[in-house]
Formats: sequence, structure tokens, C-alpha cells
Amino acid sequence: MDKISRHRFAVRYYDQTDKVGYRGTLPYIEFPLKETDQYHTVADYDRIDLLAYKYYGDCSYWWIIAEANDISNPLYLETGKRLRIPAKSTVYRLVMEV
Repeated sequence: MDKISRHRFAVRYYDQTDKVGYRGTLPYIEFPLKETDQYHTVADYDRIDLLAYKYYGDCSYWWIIAEANDISNPLYLETGKRLRIPAKSTVYRLVMEV
């Protein structure tokens, strides 16, 4: 799977100090329920980036899990909460369509 980042369509700009910056992200993507989705019950010390690595093979996909589960603070995962992990094939198709 290619690198998926919500910033891949970001517009590049330069500020007055000639430092490179970025603005803009992918629009909100809704991940519909699929039979191929997996579920993970949050254990103590689970981190969303490590879950992304476990299920997608890349920790930078953490935002997919966050958006699919309406997680507003990805630094805090409630122990015992059941997270839906959208299937790789669904994620790839939806993100590439944007």
C-alpha cells in the first residue's frame, strides 16, 4: 500500500522568512461499516500509532483509526473501548478517491 497521509494534497507555501510550511488537508473521510472491518479492545498503554502499525503496517495511519472512531484526542484511548479498524482495502480505496 502506498503511503497514505491526510496531508498529501496540502498546498505548499513560503512565509516571509522563506521557511517552508504547509496548509490544507484531505477533507473528512467517512469510513462506512464493512464486514471486513476488524475490532480492537483498547488495553492499558495502547497507543493509536502503534495500533495503526499493527493493523496497517505504518504508524502514520493513526488518523484513519481516529476518524473511524470519532476520537478527538488521539493521545488518550479509553481502556476497554472497542475500536473499529477499517479494512486496508476500504481505506486505500476511499483515501485514493479524494
